Amino acid sequence: MILKNNWHIIILILLIFNATSFVGQNTEQSKKVLKHLTKEQKDMLAEQKVLIDEAKIAFKNNLTVEQKKILRNKALTRNERSKLLKKSLSKKQRSVIDVNKSLLRNKRMKFKRSLTKKQTIRLRRFINSRDIHDRKRLIRRLRRLVRDNLNSDRIN
Repeated sequence: MILKNNWHIIILILLIFNATSFVGQNTEQSKKVLKHLTKEQKDMLAEQKVLIDEAKIAFKNNLTVEQKKILRNKALTRNERSKLLKKSLSKKQRSVIDVNKSLLRNKRMKFKRSLTKKQTIRLRRFINSRDIHDRKRLIRRLRRLVRDNLNSDRIN
């Protein structure tokens, strides 16, 4: 009886337990990849991160009350919220998004051009490591299942 009612909690506990060991492995691998980058390349990555953070903050500050309500509406799926938000964007908001995308694209291209062949190969191997992506995908999927089940339990 306890397992039937609380199976989503048990799955979540197992998920968290397994995910903690994966996180340690991923950070170790990413440190190995970052170790092979030059200081200038690390600075470029840091600039990209700052640009992304600033763009997010600027975008959030430019949202209207209605757009914020769309984002907070948990009754909609993420995909539905995204579609509604895109429809509600003004020309000015779209232009800000386009400018930020182009700036980020330029910084990424500059970073890619600065990589040597060895660095490119290492990064591709790291990025295409299937087991890392499979774990992340599995974790996201399980979290969605648990969240959806929790929401349906609250409704019933």
